[in-house]
Amino acid sequence: MMGTSDGSTGADIGGSAMARKIRFMFEWGHRWPLWESGTDSYTMEPEDYGLSPELTDRLQTVYEHWQKHLDTESGWDSPENETAWIAAARQVLALLRREVADFAEVLDESGIDDPS
Repeated sequence: MMGTSDGSTGADIGGSAMARKIRFMFEWGHRWPLWESGTDSYTMEPEDYGLSPELTDRLQTVYEHWQKHLDTESGWDSPENETAWIAAARQVLALLRREVADFAEVLDESGIDDPS
């Protein structure tokens, strides 16, 4: 996990117990659906958060599925691939939230967290 200068994980930055907000969203050109404002890079990678190898692999697999089966103009190549991606992305999102729960909140900006 990322630490702060005082050795903590950043869970209490500026007096707020959840000051860090990881944005979970998929964008062309960045293979990790991890974004965080207020950092040096904004586009984040699993090692920035000390994510487990299992989660890192699953993040990569979900991104690759999204990239392979979704066209920006025509949409998903099949309803089955969209359904499979949503299910896998929801699982990854839940695992991400568990792994960073001590120091950050994860905001779903991919739309998968909304069952509507």
